[in-house]
Amino acid sequence: MVLAFSAINRIKFRMQFFKKRKRAGWTAIKSGADGICFAHVVHQSGSKPVVEDWVCQTLDLKNEDDFSDFAGTHALNARRCVALLDRAEYQMLQVDAVNVPAAEVRQAVRWSLKDMLDYPAANATVDVLRIPADKANPARKQFMYAIAARNEVIRGRIVRYIERTSAGLEAIDVPELGQRNIATFLEQPGRGLAMLSFNSEGGLLTFTSDGELYHARQIDVTVEQLQTPDEERRTHLYERVALDLQRSLDNFERQFPYVGVNRLLLAPFPMRAGFYDYLKSYLYLQVETFELSDVFDLTAVPEFSDAAVQARAFIALGAALREEAA
Repeated sequence: MVLAFSAINRIKFRMQFFKKRKRAGWTAIKSGADGICFAHVVHQSGSKPVVEDWVCQTLDLKNEDDFSDFAGTHALNARRCVALLDRAEYQMLQVDAVNVPAAEVRQAVRWSLKDMLDYPAANATVDVLRIPADKANPARKQFMYAIAARNEVIRGRIVRYIERTSAGLEAIDVPELGQRNIATFLEQPGRGLAMLSFNSEGGLLTFTSDGELYHARQIDVTVEQLQTPDEERRTHLYERVALDLQRSLDNFERQFPYVGVNRLLLAPFPMRAGFYDYLKSYLYLQVETFELSDVFDLTAVPEFSDAAVQARAFIALGAALREEAA
């Protein structure tokens, strides 16, 4: 088996292993130090995507018997599964677009990363994500994203989900593209959208337009830190994030002047109101909030009325927004 990611159509960053008849929709799985969570989403023509399942369980992921029991209990072998990488498991690097035949792009990009990775490029699984060019100015410099993960990280997912539990793993994804998928549902035609979310790993800022990801930046402030009862500390964090946002907005405008960003959307998390008020007074850009119910049908998951659950599930739900033929 060749360990390689493949960029597949508009919302796809995937590694395809096999295809067989599965339950409709996608199950996105996110593991972490505190256990494992998954969300199952089904698209419905003419209506919002439906969140059919949300499971979050404390689990010792080093215990393969426990994980096998979990996979069996939730019939992961009957689902089309996408596993999310943690932010420490990959790097997403903007590089100059390479002018080589399509079949040679990944290899060309791999060797361009040799001075950017802290391990040999030969030990990296690499895929690329093209950043749309300026249609009005073809001569403008073009970029692409290179997503690199150690081979052993990818191999570890295959061993856990396929070889040991027969789970229906068909794709491996990264949070930036999960967030991009949600942003696609909230964009205004022809306009760029900035979106900011927070979870226990940190903040994630993305810039999208017409369903395409142009830029992404991770922010080292967690959702727990933003909930500190220390008002002075909380205000300091607000200032830190706001300054990072302003710099990112300025840099994005310089690099992609052909993408007009007119809004920043703030994803759900506990105590969001105070940060929202602060950003409105700090940024020149229009700042808005949204709820997951603006994108998804949450009828089957009443626990999503809790902002903490929405923040925890946010990226998994985005990754489960794949829309592919079975």
